[in-house]
Amino acid sequence: MAKAAMNKFFSATTGLLLLAVMACNAFFDSQAFATFGLRHQLPTSVGAGASVGSSEVASGVEAFGTKGLVCFGMGFGMLLAATRARVSMRAEGKDIAVQDKAAVSKIAYLENVPRTMVEKATLEKLLAATPREQWEDPPEDSFLYSLKMYTEVYGPGKATKMGWWDYFRMRAWELPGPEDIENPKTYEAIDRYNRALMMGKLPMAVPGPSGWWYTGALIDYQPKEPFSAEVRTPLTEGRFSKMFIQNTAFYREGLKPWQRGIEIGMAHGYFIIGPFVSLGPLRDTPVAATVGLLCGCAIIGLVSAGGLLAGTTLKPTLFDKEGDEAGSGWQEVINWHAVGGLGGAGFAHALLTVFGSF
Repeated sequence: MAKAAMNKFFSATTGLLLLAVMACNAFFDSQAFATFGLRHQLPTSVGAGASVGSSEVASGVEAFGTKGLVCFGMGFGMLLAATRARVSMRAEGKDIAVQDKAAVSKIAYLENVPRTMVEKATLEKLLAATPREQWEDPPEDSFLYSLKMYTEVYGPGKATKMGWWDYFRMRAWELPGPEDIENPKTYEAIDRYNRALMMGKLPMAVPGPSGWWYTGALIDYQPKEPFSAEVRTPLTEGRFSKMFIQNTAFYREGLKPWQRGIEIGMAHGYFIIGPFVSLGPLRDTPVAATVGLLCGCAIIGLVSAGGLLAGTTLKPTLFDKEGDEAGSGWQEVINWHAVGGLGGAGFAHALLTVFGSF
């Protein structure tokens, strides 16, 4: 340590510092003023105060002298050398600590990892994100395991050539970059998320300014039958959704088949002519409402024909009464659906024609 400090000292007090000292001494010396032709530029008649000030400066310069400047330079060099030596010793201490840590680990595949595989900073970040007990035998789904497989084949004293596609695949998919290594807490959160999904529970999240914010609540989306394709969601399993669906004409209790059909048909017919009136090719003509009515009636007829075919082939018994033929209730619903659809479309056409709101 003393030898390093002396080397720093002598490197700091070299000829460059001596030349600077000589230049300063020559500038402040009285003979130098005469040599540079500066003495005759001083005023010949000055006041008493100026004479006293100039004599004090001259006496100070003579008292300082060449020796004083050399000593000043040596002291400055010693201070600079001590500072640089202390900083270098700290850096060496850090390097030694890292080397001792690597020596204590004694893991063969982590020694002499080629930089063409992974950079040193990336390797340190990868080791920091991996528990210490997993270094020697890492999990098969980790980046460290891929690195171990590659270092056992490639490296000093092993294979040194690799095909361009194998190298591209190694750097692109198999081994990570600095941005691919997450915090251990992130991996723990991902593991908890996957375990919750396997148990049929979905962590509830809401959109926020920087992504999704997890509320801590779990949605039980797994149906009663484990092998069913049905998925339970807040939209389908919520109380409001169930009440809304059960209040529609198709599911509401206490209605006869013809009442269900006419209510559904009127709703469909009333709204179905709107797109043809507002967006059709004849929307800017006086016959836009009439064209919309004809298109709406055509669609109601197509839907009713499809419903009748489905009832004839499938024969659903959802709306059948006791003792009736299979599918008779469905046929009644579809027939009255056609009547309600034509009535709803005609009512919408009348409103558009009278009030002209299209």
